[in-house]
Amino acid sequence: MEEKRPFGDYIRKKRLEAGLTQKELAGRLFVTESSVSKWERNLSYPDVSLVTAICRELGISEHEFFTACDDLQAQAQARAAAVWRGGVTGSRRLFIAGCLIAIPVCFVVELAVFHTLNWFWIVLASLALPLGWWAIWRFCGKHVLPLCVTFTSVWVFPLLAVVHGYTGGGWLWRSAFPLAALGVVFLWAYFLCLAYWNAGPWQKAGVCALITAGASPAFNWLCRRVVPEAAGPWLVDYLTPAAFAVLALVLLAVGKRDL
Repeated sequence: MEEKRPFGDYIRKKRLEAGLTQKELAGRLFVTESSVSKWERNLSYPDVSLVTAICRELGISEHEFFTACDDLQAQAQARAAAVWRGGVTGSRRLFIAGCLIAIPVCFVVELAVFHTLNWFWIVLASLALPLGWWAIWRFCGKHVLPLCVTFTSVWVFPLLAVVHGYTGGGWLWRSAFPLAALGVVFLWAYFLCLAYWNAGPWQKAGVCALITAGASPAFNWLCRRVVPEAAGPWLVDYLTPAAFAVLALVLLAVGKRDL
């Protein structure tokens, strides 16, 4: 915070920075020009009912008004927040623009080169995920993360169906949907742990490692049931969950020590 100065000097300084004359400021505040002159000469002080209007016209906070000095730390924080918001907004707009541009480009390219529409539908179904996330963040102020996870859980099945329509084969119901359903179950397990469990970061990491230790054999078992030819060595089935289980115990122990 800068060095405090007399109230009148501070008001005059901020008025000049705002590019206002005493008459112009008085007109915006519905007071006489002589009243503003008296404030700046430290002969009188504004009525408390004018504080909000004066702060608005001079671009200062009420804290700065009453202390008669600039809050440099608050201004730096406000500038940093404005830069962050601008960066996030710009990134979102650039991302959405890229998605919207990709759709007609893919449409025209496939028609021009292959004279049909096949993989274009896969691209369209894939872009539905980021566009859906954007719509949730843009229009749903509450429960954004649960809605994004729900949308993702539903989106994966139409995507697989679209891919199946392009590639054909009997893998959709036999293997793809069961594996996707199991993946959705573990996705929700991770999300509920991270978002709603009231624990420290080490404990959450430990539980996520435990979930992964359970996910590995579950996926391996299901793969052997639905895709027998894709079965890998059994040793990996034991080593992977064992490694994650040990990691989970270490993380939980560290989390318990930090409590």
